[in-house]
Amino acid sequence: MTEIFAQGDLLIERVPDVAPSGTVEENAEGAPVVLAEGEETGHRHAICERVTMFRDDRLARDIPAGLYIGHVQVSSAYARVTHDEHAPLTLPRGTYRVRRQRELGPRDARVLAD
Repeated sequence: MTEIFAQGDLLIERVPDVAPSGTVEENAEGAPVVLAEGEETGHRHAICERVTMFRDDRLARDIPAGLYIGHVQVSSAYARVTHDEHAPLTLPRGTYRVRRQRELGPRDARVLAD
């Protein structure tokens, strides 16, 4: 069964481990990696534990254009995703694909915004 986490306008899906590829960003312990900036409020979804974030569009061919943010690889026991308006999420060790959620209406879909 797939593990899926949601925080505001983000959907975080656990995926099989892969080697980071494409654009790769690593942070120092305590320095935040920002997954997404809030468009409405200016608040951000961030991780302060040490993680590797990477973006490789080849790993997101099944996600509609404009929704893929990137992948996060958690090497320690866990990493916590924080946001000023939402409860924190704790991601156990593993690799996760991060994307924006969209709201489906009877006739259209729109990307959610925090």
